[in-house]
Amino acid sequence: MRRKATLLIILALIASGAFLAISFWKSPAIAPSATERQPPSEPQFSQPPVELEPQVPAPSNLTLGDRLLSNYGNSSLSLKEDLTLFKNFTSNVFLLVKQRDSRHYATNQDLAEFLLGKRGQSEPYLSSDSPVLNPAGQLVDRYGSPLIIHPLSQDRFEIRSAGLDKVPYTEDDLVR
Repeated sequence: MRRKATLLIILALIASGAFLAISFWKSPAIAPSATERQPPSEPQFSQPPVELEPQVPAPSNLTLGDRLLSNYGNSSLSLKEDLTLFKNFTSNVFLLVKQRDSRHYATNQDLAEFLLGKRGQSEPYLSSDSPVLNPAGQLVDRYGSPLIIHPLSQDRFEIRSAGLDKVPYTEDDLVR
């Protein structure tokens, strides 16, 4: 009798183990079948996604200086900001060019030729259609007057705009 009871207990354990194994195997929370799997749903937005316009590459003939000075003469800037922008640009160019002396760029024409790459450096810093240049190749202010370049020392110079009246050395001139 004892033997029968032990055999029944063993059979009951095997049956309950088989039952648990089958129910575990069919459980969708743990291992869903291929037919029960759903692809992830698309995220729902309250507004449709914004389509971005492709960026138009800049023309290849633009120099770094043209890009840096693209706002020069823009109505959103003042004359003072124009000259500061140009002064900072030339200061940075001169940091790049180690073998130079501002006495060699003492006039508007000298500085313009240097920035256009006509003074022996490897590449131009401005293109001929830069907003800083007039058709004659002179560096000009927003009013079209040639800038006056005045060397202060071997490595410094000042830039003067004739201002709105276009007459140099009057009260409305601006110097940087």
